[in-house]
Amino acid sequence: MPTIPVKFRFKYNITNVAKIITFSCIALVTLCYVILIVPAPPENQYQEKDVETDNRRIFFHETSGRGSLNFKQCCTIESAAKHNPTRPVQLFMSAQSPDVSGATGPWMDILKNHYSNVDVIHIDNDQFFKGSALQSWYEKGEWRTSRFRTAHLSDYIRLVSMYRHGGLYMDLDYVVLKPLDEKLLHNVLLVEGIDGQQLNNGVMHFEAKHRLVKELIDYLSKEYDPEDYYLHGPTALTDVYVRLCKNGTGLGKCPDVSLLSHKHFCPIGPPFWHLYFEDASDLSLAMINSSYGVHLWNFLSANEPVRMGTRQLYAILAQENCPVTAKRISEFIST
Repeated sequence: MPTIPVKFRFKYNITNVAKIITFSCIALVTLCYVILIVPAPPENQYQEKDVETDNRRIFFHETSGRGSLNFKQCCTIESAAKHNPTRPVQLFMSAQSPDVSGATGPWMDILKNHYSNVDVIHIDNDQFFKGSALQSWYEKGEWRTSRFRTAHLSDYIRLVSMYRHGGLYMDLDYVVLKPLDEKLLHNVLLVEGIDGQQLNNGVMHFEAKHRLVKELIDYLSKEYDPEDYYLHGPTALTDVYVRLCKNGTGLGKCPDVSLLSHKHFCPIGPPFWHLYFEDASDLSLAMINSSYGVHLWNFLSANEPVRMGTRQLYAILAQENCPVTAKRISEFIST
């Protein structure tokens, strides 16, 4: 078959040369922008698709924005990871910048290098709330001017996590004392205080998409008071639970929610929180003997010093339940 010669012609005039140069310059500038200016997503940056629904996980939220943990917070997470080595433990960090490479303190090394079940996940709060029923509350921003903004953000963001992915949530001012019973601590809330009339949102487990969490989110999306410390936590939780489950005296019962005594995680209540920072006694040791964990009531005890190597009750608990953190306490003090 004969071939047909084809000739391509290109007119090298001033106009075409100018177009080529212009296009090349634009491409080069774009490439430099991508490489030098646009930052790569930091390691372990939160993506909803990357966090699986897992009702076995134990998760925490650090919402101060400072991008690091103090001694007591690191102890909390280590104690959970140490006593539950087969369960995923997730720490969500709401850093002002998702790049915490410059964060000080030994906490990251302790958690990542000593406990293979721990994941530290950095989140952008703007993205985290997007698509949730609490997005409007977050974007309205009234909470930003509250003197309780860190606590309120924590009250709200834990519900977004819980509803999406399920699991056992814990505040960062606990010490876990033994393995957490997965059957007992399933779709569960703690009754706070000896009067048994209020629920605690510092430790709670729910399966993903649980109806009580949905009701609580719907309630909080409409009700917000920047001057009320408790409304969005224990008070709202108690009100929603009673509305859904009231069928007699007291708090009532729900077929899909269990209630546990305060003794499981809050054996020493606010009037006596100082016992954790005094020398251990037969009485204080007996009070926590059957507990899964203890609550340090950080809003009251934040400034209490830790005296490792002494008979201080908290120091003894830290030595036993977060030994790596306890051994490196001087590094926390120096940062």
